[in-house]
Amino acid sequence: MAALNDFSPTALTAGIVLFSALFLSIAYPDRYVTTCPRSDLVGPKGVPIVGNLFQVIPRHRHMLGWFKQLNDTYGPVSTFTLPPWGRGILINRPEWLLYVKQADMQKYSRGPVARALFTEFPGAKTPVASEGAGWRLARKSMYPIFTVKSFTEHVSSAMDTIVPTARTFLLNASKKNITVDWNDLAGRIALSIFSHSAFTLDTGALTTDPSIQGSDDMRDALLSLNLISARRLFNPFWHWIEYVTGDRFRFNRARSYIRNVVLQMVEARRAEIRDIPTGERPNDFLTALLEDPAFDDPVQIRDTLVTLLFAGRDNTQNVLAWGLHALMSAPEWIERLRAEATNNAAEDHELRYSDLSRYPVHLAVFYETVRLWPGLPKNARLALCDDVLPALPEHGIPAVKIEKGDYVFWSDYNIMRDEAVWGVNSNTFDPSRHLASDGSFIRPAQPKFNGFGAGPRLCPAAQLATYEFVATMAGILPFFDFEPSKAPGLYEEPSMNESFTSSLAGPLWVDVRVRKGMD
Repeated sequence: MAALNDFSPTALTAGIVLFSALFLSIAYPDRYVTTCPRSDLVGPKGVPIVGNLFQVIPRHRHMLGWFKQLNDTYGPVSTFTLPPWGRGILINRPEWLLYVKQADMQKYSRGPVARALFTEFPGAKTPVASEGAGWRLARKSMYPIFTVKSFTEHVSSAMDTIVPTARTFLLNASKKNITVDWNDLAGRIALSIFSHSAFTLDTGALTTDPSIQGSDDMRDALLSLNLISARRLFNPFWHWIEYVTGDRFRFNRARSYIRNVVLQMVEARRAEIRDIPTGERPNDFLTALLEDPAFDDPVQIRDTLVTLLFAGRDNTQNVLAWGLHALMSAPEWIERLRAEATNNAAEDHELRYSDLSRYPVHLAVFYETVRLWPGLPKNARLALCDDVLPALPEHGIPAVKIEKGDYVFWSDYNIMRDEAVWGVNSNTFDPSRHLASDGSFIRPAQPKFNGFGAGPRLCPAAQLATYEFVATMAGILPFFDFEPSKAPGLYEEPSMNESFTSSLAGPLWVDVRVRKGMD
Protein backbone atom coordinates (compact mmCIF):
# COMPACT_ATOMS: atom_id res chain seq x y z
CA MET A 1 0.00 0.00 0.00
CA ALA A 2 2.90 2.33 0.77
CA ALA A 3 4.23 1.79 -2.73
CA LEU A 4 0.88 2.74 -4.22
CA ASN A 5 0.88 5.91 -2.19
CA ASP A 6 4.04 6.96 -4.02
CA PHE A 7 2.06 7.27 -7.28
CA SER A 8 0.01 10.35 -8.06
CA PRO A 9 -3.71 9.83 -8.82
CA THR A 10 -3.03 10.77 -12.45
CA ALA A 11 -0.27 8.22 -12.83
CA LEU A 12 -2.33 5.55 -11.12
CA THR A 13 -5.32 6.23 -13.37
CA ALA A 14 -3.10 6.14 -16.45
CA GLY A 15 -1.64 2.82 -15.36
CA ILE A 16 -5.08 1.30 -14.85
CA VAL A 17 -6.21 2.54 -18.27
CA LEU A 18 -3.10 1.17 -19.98
CA PHE A 19 -3.44 -2.18 -18.23
CA SER A 20 -7.14 -2.38 -19.15
CA ALA A 21 -6.39 -1.50 -22.77
CA LEU A 22 -3.66 -4.17 -22.90
CA PHE A 23 -5.97 -6.75 -21.34
CA LEU A 24 -8.82 -5.93 -23.73
CA SER A 25 -6.45 -5.95 -26.71
CA ILE A 26 -5.40 -9.48 -25.80
CA ALA A 27 -8.97 -10.63 -25.11
CA TYR A 28 -10.41 -8.99 -28.23
CA PRO A 29 -7.49 -8.89 -30.71
CA ASP A 30 -9.53 -8.31 -33.87
CA ARG A 31 -13.06 -7.51 -32.79
CA TYR A 32 -15.27 -5.16 -30.78
CA VAL A 33 -15.36 -5.76 -27.03
CA THR A 34 -18.08 -8.08 -25.73
CA THR A 35 -18.32 -9.98 -29.05
CA CYS A 36 -17.37 -13.63 -29.30
CA PRO A 37 -14.98 -15.00 -31.94
CA ARG A 38 -16.58 -16.55 -35.04
CA SER A 39 -13.96 -18.60 -36.85
CA ASP A 40 -16.71 -20.19 -38.92
CA LEU A 41 -17.48 -16.89 -40.67
CA VAL A 42 -15.35 -14.82 -43.03
CA GLY A 43 -15.06 -11.06 -43.07
CA PRO A 44 -12.68 -8.12 -42.93
CA LYS A 45 -10.13 -8.27 -40.12
CA GLY A 46 -10.73 -5.75 -37.38
CA VAL A 47 -8.48 -4.15 -34.79
CA PRO A 48 -8.48 -4.66 -31.01
CA ILE A 49 -11.35 -3.28 -28.93
CA VAL A 50 -13.23 -1.42 -31.73
CA GLY A 51 -13.30 -4.13 -34.42
CA ASN A 52 -14.04 -2.76 -37.90
CA LEU A 53 -14.90 0.74 -36.73
CA PHE A 54 -12.00 2.41 -38.55
CA GLN A 55 -13.07 0.76 -41.82
CA VAL A 56 -16.67 1.85 -41.39
CA ILE A 57 -16.25 5.46 -40.25
CA PRO A 58 -14.84 6.70 -43.61
CA ARG A 59 -17.66 4.84 -45.37
CA HIS A 60 -20.56 5.59 -43.03
CA ARG A 61 -22.15 7.77 -45.73
CA HIS A 62 -21.62 5.08 -48.37
CA MET A 63 -22.58 1.86 -46.59
CA LEU A 64 -24.33 0.31 -49.59
CA GLY A 65 -21.02 0.36 -51.42
CA TRP A 66 -19.23 -1.23 -48.46
CA PHE A 67 -21.88 -3.92 -48.16
CA LYS A 68 -21.48 -4.70 -51.85
CA GLN A 69 -17.72 -4.86 -51.43
CA LEU A 70 -18.16 -7.40 -48.64
CA ASN A 71 -20.58 -9.43 -50.76
CA ASP A 72 -18.19 -9.43 -53.72
CA THR A 73 -15.21 -10.35 -51.55
CA TYR A 74 -16.65 -12.90 -49.14
CA GLY A 75 -19.81 -14.23 -50.78
CA PRO A 76 -23.39 -14.48 -49.49
CA VAL A 77 -22.48 -14.22 -45.79
CA SER A 78 -19.78 -12.29 -43.97
CA THR A 79 -19.25 -10.70 -40.59
CA PHE A 80 -17.87 -7.57 -38.97
CA THR A 81 -17.95 -5.97 -35.52
CA LEU A 82 -18.24 -2.34 -34.45
CA PRO A 83 -19.80 -0.16 -31.79
CA PRO A 84 -22.61 0.16 -30.89
CA TRP A 85 -23.98 -2.74 -32.93
CA GLY A 86 -21.67 -5.50 -31.72
CA ARG A 87 -21.37 -8.35 -34.20
CA GLY A 88 -22.98 -7.84 -37.56
CA ILE A 89 -23.67 -10.69 -39.97
CA LEU A 90 -24.27 -9.51 -43.52
CA ILE A 91 -26.48 -11.78 -45.61
CA ASN A 92 -26.99 -11.58 -49.35
CA ARG A 93 -29.52 -14.32 -50.11
CA PRO A 94 -33.26 -13.59 -50.48
CA GLU A 95 -34.17 -16.93 -48.88
CA TRP A 96 -32.41 -15.92 -45.66
CA LEU A 97 -33.91 -12.46 -45.80
CA LEU A 98 -37.42 -13.91 -46.04
CA TYR A 99 -36.65 -16.25 -43.14
CA VAL A 100 -35.54 -13.37 -40.90
CA LYS A 101 -38.47 -11.14 -41.84
CA GLN A 102 -41.02 -13.87 -41.20
CA ALA A 103 -39.55 -14.37 -37.72
CA ASP A 104 -39.65 -10.62 -36.96
CA MET A 105 -40.78 -9.79 -33.40
CA GLN A 106 -40.43 -13.46 -32.46
CA LYS A 107 -36.78 -14.36 -33.03
CA TYR A 108 -35.68 -10.96 -34.30
CA SER A 109 -36.22 -7.32 -33.39
CA ARG A 110 -35.15 -3.91 -34.64
CA GLY A 111 -33.01 -3.68 -31.54
CA PRO A 112 -32.09 -0.72 -29.32
CA VAL A 113 -29.71 0.99 -31.78
CA ALA A 114 -32.23 1.37 -34.59
CA ARG A 115 -35.13 2.08 -32.23
CA ALA A 116 -33.19 4.91 -30.59
CA LEU A 117 -32.57 6.52 -33.97
CA PHE A 118 -36.15 6.08 -35.14
CA THR A 119 -37.37 7.53 -31.85
CA GLU A 120 -35.63 10.76 -32.85
CA PHE A 121 -37.38 10.64 -36.24
CA PRO A 122 -40.11 9.91 -37.14
CA GLY A 123 -40.98 9.31 -33.47
CA ALA A 124 -41.18 6.82 -30.64
CA LYS A 125 -44.81 5.84 -31.21
CA THR A 126 -44.44 4.73 -34.82
CA PRO A 127 -44.26 1.26 -36.35
CA VAL A 128 -40.53 1.63 -37.12
CA ALA A 129 -39.60 2.54 -33.53
CA SER A 130 -41.84 0.17 -31.60
CA GLU A 131 -42.38 -3.51 -30.89
CA GLY A 132 -45.18 -5.63 -29.49
CA ALA A 133 -48.32 -3.84 -28.30
CA GLY A 134 -46.89 -0.43 -29.20
CA TRP A 135 -46.23 -1.59 -32.74
CA ARG A 136 -49.73 -3.05 -33.08
CA LEU A 137 -51.31 0.21 -31.93
CA ALA A 138 -49.13 2.26 -34.29
CA ARG A 139 -50.03 0.05 -37.25
CA LYS A 140 -53.71 0.13 -36.30
CA SER A 141 -53.67 3.94 -36.30
CA MET A 142 -52.58 3.96 -39.96
CA TYR A 143 -54.64 1.06 -41.22
CA PRO A 144 -57.64 3.07 -42.55
CA ILE A 145 -55.42 4.80 -45.13
CA PHE A 146 -54.41 1.52 -46.76
CA THR A 147 -57.84 0.03 -47.44
CA VAL A 148 -59.66 -0.47 -50.73
CA LYS A 149 -62.33 1.88 -49.44
CA SER A 150 -59.74 4.63 -48.96
CA PHE A 151 -58.24 4.05 -52.41
CA THR A 152 -61.67 4.07 -54.04
CA GLU A 153 -63.29 6.97 -52.20
CA HIS A 154 -60.41 9.28 -51.33
CA VAL A 155 -57.30 8.59 -53.41
CA SER A 156 -59.21 8.27 -56.69
CA SER A 157 -60.90 11.58 -55.96
CA ALA A 158 -57.53 13.20 -55.27
CA MET A 159 -56.22 11.91 -58.60
CA ASP A 160 -58.99 13.80 -60.41
CA THR A 161 -57.54 17.01 -58.98
CA ILE A 162 -53.80 16.41 -58.79
CA VAL A 163 -53.06 14.73 -62.14
CA PRO A 164 -54.79 17.46 -64.24
CA THR A 165 -52.93 20.10 -62.21
CA ALA A 166 -49.63 18.36 -62.94
CA ARG A 167 -50.51 18.21 -66.65
CA THR A 168 -51.21 21.95 -66.71
CA PHE A 169 -47.93 22.57 -64.85
CA LEU A 170 -46.05 20.62 -67.53
CA LEU A 171 -48.00 22.27 -70.36
CA ASN A 172 -47.04 25.71 -69.07
CA ALA A 173 -43.43 24.65 -68.65
CA SER A 174 -43.41 23.37 -72.22
CA LYS A 175 -44.91 26.57 -73.63
CA LYS A 176 -42.45 28.76 -71.69
CA ASN A 177 -39.42 26.49 -72.34
CA ILE A 178 -38.87 26.06 -68.61
CA THR A 179 -36.70 23.13 -67.61
CA VAL A 180 -38.46 20.94 -65.04
CA ASP A 181 -36.92 19.27 -62.01
CA TRP A 182 -38.87 16.03 -62.24
CA ASN A 183 -37.66 14.86 -58.82
CA ASP A 184 -39.09 18.00 -57.24
CA LEU A 185 -42.32 17.76 -59.22
CA ALA A 186 -42.70 14.08 -58.26
CA GLY A 187 -42.47 15.05 -54.60
CA ARG A 188 -45.07 17.77 -55.02
CA ILE A 189 -47.41 15.37 -56.79
CA ALA A 190 -46.95 12.71 -54.09
CA LEU A 191 -47.50 15.11 -51.20
CA SER A 192 -50.54 16.66 -52.86
CA ILE A 193 -52.18 13.29 -53.51
CA PHE A 194 -51.62 12.22 -49.94
CA SER A 195 -52.71 15.47 -48.29
CA HIS A 196 -55.85 15.68 -50.46
CA SER A 197 -56.86 12.07 -49.85
CA ALA A 198 -55.94 11.69 -46.15
CA PHE A 199 -56.42 15.22 -44.82
CA THR A 200 -58.71 16.97 -47.37
CA LEU A 201 -55.98 19.60 -47.42
CA ASP A 202 -54.40 21.62 -50.22
CA THR A 203 -50.85 22.33 -49.06
CA GLY A 204 -50.12 24.55 -52.05
CA ALA A 205 -47.16 22.34 -52.95
CA LEU A 206 -48.48 21.80 -56.49
CA THR A 207 -49.89 24.53 -58.70
CA THR A 208 -50.04 25.10 -62.45
CA ASP A 209 -47.14 27.58 -62.24
CA PRO A 210 -43.75 25.99 -63.08
CA SER A 211 -41.92 28.87 -61.37
CA ILE A 212 -42.70 27.29 -57.97
CA GLN A 213 -39.72 24.96 -58.43
CA GLY A 214 -36.99 25.24 -55.84
CA SER A 215 -39.08 26.57 -52.98
CA ASP A 216 -40.42 23.81 -50.74
CA ASP A 217 -39.81 24.04 -46.99
CA MET A 218 -41.48 20.70 -46.26
CA ARG A 219 -39.36 18.90 -48.85
CA ASP A 220 -36.19 20.42 -47.44
CA ALA A 221 -37.12 19.56 -43.86
CA LEU A 222 -38.03 15.94 -44.63
CA LEU A 223 -34.89 15.45 -46.71
CA SER A 224 -32.69 16.83 -43.93
CA LEU A 225 -34.27 14.47 -41.40
CA ASN A 226 -33.87 11.53 -43.78
CA LEU A 227 -30.20 12.19 -44.57
CA ILE A 228 -29.04 13.13 -41.07
CA SER A 229 -30.82 10.16 -39.50
CA ALA A 230 -29.17 7.75 -41.93
CA ARG A 231 -25.70 9.18 -41.22
CA ARG A 232 -26.14 8.28 -37.56
CA LEU A 233 -26.62 4.57 -38.20
CA PHE A 234 -22.93 3.69 -38.49
CA ASN A 235 -21.35 6.62 -36.69
CA PRO A 236 -21.25 5.98 -32.93
CA PHE A 237 -19.94 9.51 -32.33
CA TRP A 238 -22.83 11.32 -33.99
CA HIS A 239 -24.05 12.85 -30.71
CA TRP A 240 -20.87 14.91 -30.48
CA ILE A 241 -19.92 15.32 -34.14
CA GLU A 242 -23.28 16.85 -35.04
CA TYR A 243 -22.65 19.77 -32.71
CA VAL A 244 -19.46 20.50 -34.65
CA THR A 245 -20.95 20.06 -38.14
CA GLY A 246 -24.21 21.83 -37.33
CA ASP A 247 -26.28 18.76 -38.24
CA ARG A 248 -27.83 18.69 -34.76
CA PHE A 249 -29.15 22.20 -35.19
CA ARG A 250 -30.41 21.45 -38.71
CA PHE A 251 -32.06 18.23 -37.50
CA ASN A 252 -33.85 19.92 -34.60
CA ARG A 253 -34.98 22.81 -36.79
CA ALA A 254 -36.35 20.46 -39.48
CA ARG A 255 -38.11 18.24 -36.93
CA SER A 256 -39.66 21.26 -35.21
CA TYR A 257 -40.91 22.53 -38.57
CA ILE A 258 -42.61 19.22 -39.46
CA ARG A 259 -44.09 18.83 -35.97
CA ASN A 260 -45.46 22.37 -36.11
CA VAL A 261 -47.09 21.65 -39.47
CA VAL A 262 -48.75 18.60 -37.94
CA LEU A 263 -49.80 20.49 -34.81
CA GLN A 264 -51.43 23.26 -36.84
CA MET A 265 -53.23 20.68 -38.98
CA VAL A 266 -54.54 18.85 -35.90
CA GLU A 267 -55.66 22.04 -34.17
CA ALA A 268 -57.50 23.25 -37.27
CA ARG A 269 -59.30 19.93 -37.65
CA ARG A 270 -60.21 19.75 -33.96
CA ALA A 271 -61.81 23.17 -34.35
CA GLU A 272 -63.82 21.88 -37.31
CA ILE A 273 -64.91 18.81 -35.37
CA ARG A 274 -66.01 21.06 -32.49
CA ASP A 275 -67.79 23.70 -34.56
CA ILE A 276 -69.14 21.92 -37.65
CA PRO A 277 -72.04 19.43 -37.63
CA THR A 278 -71.05 15.80 -38.14
CA GLY A 279 -72.45 15.46 -41.65
CA GLU A 280 -70.59 18.54 -42.87
CA ARG A 281 -67.10 17.71 -41.58
CA PRO A 282 -64.40 16.31 -43.88
CA ASN A 283 -64.92 12.56 -44.00
CA ASP A 284 -61.27 11.54 -44.17
CA PHE A 285 -58.50 9.75 -42.29
CA LEU A 286 -57.60 12.73 -40.10
CA THR A 287 -61.14 13.17 -38.80
CA ALA A 288 -61.46 9.43 -38.13
CA LEU A 289 -58.14 9.42 -36.25
CA LEU A 290 -59.03 12.38 -34.04
CA GLU A 291 -62.51 11.03 -33.26
CA ASP A 292 -61.27 7.54 -32.33
CA PRO A 293 -60.95 7.25 -28.52
CA ALA A 294 -58.26 4.59 -28.95
CA PHE A 295 -55.90 7.31 -30.18
CA ASP A 296 -56.25 10.07 -27.62
CA ASP A 297 -52.51 10.34 -26.97
CA PRO A 298 -51.25 13.58 -28.57
CA VAL A 299 -47.76 12.12 -29.05
CA GLN A 300 -49.25 9.06 -30.78
CA ILE A 301 -51.24 11.33 -33.09
CA ARG A 302 -48.23 13.55 -33.80
CA ASP A 303 -45.85 10.66 -34.54
CA THR A 304 -48.45 8.95 -36.72
CA LEU A 305 -48.98 12.04 -38.86
CA VAL A 306 -45.24 12.81 -39.11
CA THR A 307 -44.65 9.26 -40.32
CA LEU A 308 -47.43 9.47 -42.88
CA LEU A 309 -46.27 12.84 -44.21
CA PHE A 310 -42.77 11.45 -44.67
CA ALA A 311 -43.71 8.06 -46.10
CA GLY A 312 -46.70 9.37 -48.07
CA ARG A 313 -44.44 11.71 -49.97
CA ASP A 314 -41.18 9.79 -50.03
CA ASN A 315 -42.32 6.39 -51.34
CA THR A 316 -44.24 7.73 -54.32
CA GLN A 317 -41.75 10.50 -55.09
CA ASN A 318 -38.85 8.08 -55.29
CA VAL A 319 -40.54 5.58 -57.58
CA LEU A 320 -41.84 8.35 -59.87
CA ALA A 321 -38.41 9.97 -60.03
CA TRP A 322 -36.43 6.80 -60.67
CA GLY A 323 -39.14 5.50 -62.99
CA LEU A 324 -38.89 8.44 -65.40
CA HIS A 325 -35.10 8.37 -65.18
CA ALA A 326 -35.12 4.74 -66.31
CA LEU A 327 -37.79 5.29 -68.95
CA MET A 328 -35.89 8.12 -70.63
CA SER A 329 -33.27 5.51 -71.56
CA ALA A 330 -35.92 3.03 -72.67
CA PRO A 331 -38.18 4.85 -75.18
CA GLU A 332 -39.80 1.61 -76.30
CA TRP A 333 -41.31 1.24 -72.83
CA ILE A 334 -42.60 4.79 -72.85
CA GLU A 335 -44.43 4.00 -76.09
CA ARG A 336 -45.93 0.87 -74.58
CA LEU A 337 -47.08 2.83 -71.54
CA ARG A 338 -48.65 5.48 -73.76
CA ALA A 339 -50.48 2.93 -75.84
CA GLU A 340 -51.85 1.18 -72.77
CA ALA A 341 -52.91 4.45 -71.12
CA THR A 342 -54.58 5.74 -74.28
CA ASN A 343 -56.48 2.50 -74.85
CA ASN A 344 -57.82 2.48 -71.29
CA ALA A 345 -58.37 6.20 -70.72
CA ALA A 346 -61.75 7.47 -69.52
CA GLU A 347 -63.09 10.77 -70.81
CA ASP A 348 -64.34 12.23 -67.54
CA HIS A 349 -61.93 11.05 -64.83
CA GLU A 350 -58.43 9.80 -64.11
CA LEU A 351 -57.54 6.17 -63.61
CA ARG A 352 -59.58 4.47 -60.89
CA TYR A 353 -58.11 2.00 -58.42
CA SER A 354 -60.57 -0.65 -59.66
CA ASP A 355 -59.02 -0.33 -63.14
CA LEU A 356 -55.47 -1.09 -61.99
CA SER A 357 -55.45 -4.65 -63.35
CA ARG A 358 -56.03 -3.29 -66.87
CA TYR A 359 -52.56 -1.70 -66.82
CA PRO A 360 -50.11 -4.65 -66.87
CA VAL A 361 -47.34 -2.67 -68.59
CA HIS A 362 -47.55 0.10 -66.01
CA LEU A 363 -47.49 -2.49 -63.23
CA ALA A 364 -44.44 -4.15 -64.76
CA VAL A 365 -42.63 -0.80 -64.99
CA PHE A 366 -43.54 0.00 -61.39
CA TYR A 367 -42.25 -3.30 -60.02
CA GLU A 368 -39.08 -3.11 -62.09
CA THR A 369 -38.41 0.37 -60.74
CA VAL A 370 -38.94 -0.84 -57.17
CA ARG A 371 -36.67 -3.82 -57.85
CA LEU A 372 -33.82 -1.54 -58.86
CA TRP A 373 -34.53 1.17 -56.28
CA PRO A 374 -36.35 -0.48 -53.33
CA GLY A 375 -37.97 1.67 -50.68
CA LEU A 376 -35.51 0.67 -47.93
CA PRO A 377 -32.11 -0.06 -49.49
CA LYS A 378 -30.58 -1.49 -46.30
CA ASN A 379 -31.85 -2.80 -42.99
CA ALA A 380 -30.99 -4.89 -39.93
CA ARG A 381 -32.49 -7.03 -37.20
CA LEU A 382 -31.24 -8.04 -33.76
CA ALA A 383 -31.32 -11.75 -32.90
CA LEU A 384 -33.37 -12.25 -29.73
CA CYS A 385 -32.22 -15.85 -29.37
CA ASP A 386 -29.80 -18.31 -30.90
CA ASP A 387 -30.95 -19.28 -34.37
CA VAL A 388 -29.79 -20.93 -37.58
CA LEU A 389 -30.30 -19.61 -41.09
CA PRO A 390 -31.22 -22.70 -43.12
CA ALA A 391 -28.83 -24.31 -45.55
CA LEU A 392 -29.40 -23.63 -49.26
CA PRO A 393 -28.18 -26.88 -50.85
CA GLU A 394 -29.36 -25.84 -54.31
CA HIS A 395 -26.79 -23.04 -54.13
CA GLY A 396 -24.15 -25.02 -52.24
CA ILE A 397 -24.52 -22.77 -49.18
CA PRO A 398 -24.40 -24.30 -45.67
CA ALA A 399 -26.50 -23.25 -42.70
CA VAL A 400 -25.34 -20.20 -40.76
CA LYS A 401 -25.42 -19.97 -36.98
CA ILE A 402 -26.84 -16.76 -35.51
CA GLU A 403 -26.12 -16.07 -31.86
CA LYS A 404 -28.32 -14.11 -29.49
CA GLY A 405 -27.27 -10.46 -29.67
CA ASP A 406 -25.99 -10.63 -33.25
CA TYR A 407 -27.32 -8.11 -35.75
CA VAL A 408 -28.29 -9.50 -39.15
CA PHE A 409 -27.71 -6.89 -41.86
CA TRP A 410 -28.78 -6.94 -45.49
CA SER A 411 -29.25 -4.69 -48.48
CA ASP A 412 -32.43 -5.04 -50.54
CA TYR A 413 -30.73 -2.80 -53.10
CA ASN A 414 -27.75 -5.15 -53.51
CA ILE A 415 -29.74 -8.39 -53.33
CA MET A 416 -32.13 -7.34 -56.11
CA ARG A 417 -29.20 -6.32 -58.33
CA ASP A 418 -27.27 -9.53 -57.68
CA GLU A 419 -26.64 -11.65 -60.77
CA ALA A 420 -26.88 -14.79 -58.63
CA VAL A 421 -30.48 -13.84 -57.83
CA TRP A 422 -31.80 -12.00 -60.90
CA GLY A 423 -29.49 -13.21 -63.67
CA VAL A 424 -26.83 -11.59 -65.82
CA ASN A 425 -29.02 -8.59 -66.65
CA SER A 426 -29.84 -7.90 -63.00
CA ASN A 427 -28.65 -4.28 -63.25
CA THR A 428 -30.67 -3.62 -66.41
CA PHE A 429 -34.07 -1.93 -66.41
CA ASP A 430 -36.23 -4.60 -68.04
CA PRO A 431 -39.95 -4.57 -67.18
CA SER A 432 -40.53 -7.55 -69.48
CA ARG A 433 -39.34 -9.82 -66.67
CA HIS A 434 -42.71 -9.07 -65.01
CA LEU A 435 -44.85 -9.81 -68.08
CA ALA A 436 -46.06 -13.15 -69.40
CA SER A 437 -45.88 -14.08 -73.07
CA ASP A 438 -49.54 -13.03 -73.47
CA GLY A 439 -48.78 -9.58 -71.99
CA SER A 440 -50.40 -10.20 -68.61
CA PHE A 441 -48.68 -8.95 -65.48
CA ILE A 442 -46.71 -11.41 -63.35
CA ARG A 443 -46.34 -10.18 -59.79
CA PRO A 444 -42.77 -10.98 -58.73
CA ALA A 445 -42.77 -13.50 -55.92
CA GLN A 446 -40.89 -13.71 -52.67
CA PRO A 447 -38.22 -14.41 -51.72
CA LYS A 448 -36.65 -13.26 -54.98
CA PHE A 449 -38.47 -9.92 -54.89
CA ASN A 450 -38.37 -8.19 -51.51
CA GLY A 451 -39.25 -4.60 -52.37
CA PHE A 452 -42.06 -4.38 -49.82
CA GLY A 453 -40.77 -6.57 -47.03
CA ALA A 454 -42.39 -9.67 -45.60
CA GLY A 455 -43.74 -11.07 -42.37
CA PRO A 456 -45.51 -8.89 -39.80
CA ARG A 457 -43.74 -5.73 -41.01
CA LEU A 458 -44.88 -6.15 -44.61
CA CYS A 459 -45.21 -2.64 -46.04
CA PRO A 460 -48.89 -1.62 -45.86
CA ALA A 461 -48.40 1.12 -48.46
CA ALA A 462 -47.44 -1.16 -51.36
CA GLN A 463 -50.81 -0.98 -53.12
CA LEU A 464 -51.14 2.75 -52.48
CA ALA A 465 -47.74 3.49 -54.04
CA THR A 466 -48.58 1.19 -56.95
CA TYR A 467 -51.86 2.97 -57.67
CA GLU A 468 -50.36 6.45 -57.35
CA PHE A 469 -47.50 5.57 -59.71
CA VAL A 470 -49.72 3.98 -62.35
CA ALA A 471 -52.36 6.71 -62.25
CA THR A 472 -49.76 9.49 -62.44
CA MET A 473 -47.79 7.98 -65.31
CA ALA A 474 -50.95 7.04 -67.22
CA GLY A 475 -52.22 10.60 -66.80
CA ILE A 476 -49.01 12.32 -67.94
CA LEU A 477 -46.93 10.27 -70.41
CA PRO A 478 -49.48 10.28 -73.27
CA PHE A 479 -49.36 14.08 -73.33
CA PHE A 480 -45.64 14.90 -73.08
CA ASP A 481 -42.18 13.94 -74.28
CA PHE A 482 -39.39 13.99 -71.71
CA GLU A 483 -35.64 13.93 -72.17
CA PRO A 484 -32.62 14.83 -70.03
CA SER A 485 -32.17 18.58 -70.14
CA LYS A 486 -29.81 19.87 -72.81
CA ALA A 487 -29.24 23.12 -70.93
CA PRO A 488 -25.46 23.52 -70.42
CA GLY A 489 -24.26 22.24 -67.07
CA LEU A 490 -27.74 21.45 -65.78
CA TYR A 491 -28.39 17.73 -66.18
CA GLU A 492 -26.32 15.25 -64.20
CA GLU A 493 -26.68 11.49 -64.16
CA PRO A 494 -28.65 10.92 -60.96
CA SER A 495 -27.25 9.11 -57.96
CA MET A 496 -28.94 7.77 -54.84
CA ASN A 497 -28.75 9.43 -51.45
CA GLU A 498 -27.31 7.45 -48.56
CA SER A 499 -30.50 7.83 -46.58
CA PHE A 500 -33.16 5.70 -44.93
CA THR A 501 -34.86 5.42 -48.32
CA SER A 502 -33.82 5.24 -51.98
CA SER A 503 -34.21 8.95 -52.58
CA LEU A 504 -32.66 10.52 -55.64
CA ALA A 505 -29.79 12.86 -54.79
CA GLY A 506 -30.43 16.33 -56.15
CA PRO A 507 -32.61 17.44 -59.04
CA LEU A 508 -33.52 15.50 -62.20
CA TRP A 509 -33.67 18.23 -64.82
CA VAL A 510 -35.72 17.33 -67.88
CA ASP A 511 -36.88 19.16 -70.99
CA VAL A 512 -40.62 18.79 -71.56
CA ARG A 513 -42.40 19.08 -74.89
CA VAL A 514 -46.12 18.77 -75.33
CA ARG A 515 -46.92 16.06 -77.85
CA LYS A 516 -48.51 17.04 -81.12
CA GLY A 517 -52.27 17.41 -80.81
CA MET A 518 -52.24 17.25 -77.01
CA ASP A 519 -52.14 20.95 -76.06
